[in-house]
Amino acid sequence: MFLGLGRVGLKTLFLFKELVKDSYIYALDKDPSLGEVVKRLDNVEFHVYDGKVFDNLTYKVDLAVIALPSSTAFKIIEKLVSRCVDVVDVSFFSEDPYHLKNFVDDCNSVFVPDAGFAPGYSNLIVGSAVSKLNDVESVDIMVGGIPADPIPPLGYVVMWNPADLIEEYVRPARVVEDGVLKYLDPFEVTVQLDLEGVGVLEGFISDGLRTLLRNVKVRNMRELTLRWPGHIRGMKLLRDLGLMDKDLIKVDDVVVRPSDVLAKLFEVKLSKRVNDIAVIYVTINYGGNRKYSELVMLRGTPENPATPTFTALVHAYTAKLAYNSAILRGIQPLENLSMFKEMYDEYLKSKGVLSSSQLV
Repeated sequence: MFLGLGRVGLKTLFLFKELVKDSYIYALDKDPSLGEVVKRLDNVEFHVYDGKVFDNLTYKVDLAVIALPSSTAFKIIEKLVSRCVDVVDVSFFSEDPYHLKNFVDDCNSVFVPDAGFAPGYSNLIVGSAVSKLNDVESVDIMVGGIPADPIPPLGYVVMWNPADLIEEYVRPARVVEDGVLKYLDPFEVTVQLDLEGVGVLEGFISDGLRTLLRNVKVRNMRELTLRWPGHIRGMKLLRDLGLMDKDLIKVDDVVVRPSDVLAKLFEVKLSKRVNDIAVIYVTINYGGNRKYSELVMLRGTPENPATPTFTALVHAYTAKLAYNSAILRGIQPLENLSMFKEMYDEYLKSKGVLSSSQLV
């Protein structure tokens, strides 16, 4: 079952069918027009999503591949894992995926959360590197999905669900400092980085560590989201004005949620078709004064934007591993799948992803 055929989910479906040609898929989405889009795929049966259709199909499938908004994903995934369906998910939900551990353990099933770009492939880099390096002191994960050139007024265009985008700027970000878990305001720490092949970028703390906090034990660890210079100042202004608030307010006779209005404005005003870049830059300090770094980049076009494409590539390949029963039973975020990293890298390279690493 494929549930959610938006910017990422539809790409994942097409990529998965390339990887696993003989699979039979039920594809669900609320948009009936997508039936025309997927009908050219062999052995794909489209259904307009509703609760009854979903309930009926959950008892017919072994694997669910999920790409839903963060606000709705967790409850649906909870239903799936409670019915012993394997799940590969790319939704950026706020809940701890390990809250579903009892269901997964009782069913002896597989649940892969955050199987996308970042969190996702970034976790795979960290899990693989930390498993090979001694005395790891700190991990910095820097990730960005940005236009190839800054686009006014925020140096940015919307490349994924705008409501989930806003979450990055309001959700307290978890970091590890001196072995202590801390919650920071996203704008509490900012950095500037001159990234080879891209240029000077700025970064702010984001809540992307997620399962890494449980599964990778190091003294210092953080994730930063990368944007073009000036973006942080603009987004902080919007937040300070209350445009990211979720509490309802009344405007004349209309009750609105400011964050919903802003998300809609982002969708309308910032949805431009441009060349873009998806980049992950991980640096790891270990063994006293040694350093490992890995840079991964995909350049996109208006027809194939980099961030959703990179996300879908990882999502589809992870779904293939789950479909082939290659992943061990249990909750298995990508930091636990380091044994497959070379296979991921080979697949990503075949799709235009460039990578380099350095050990000093």
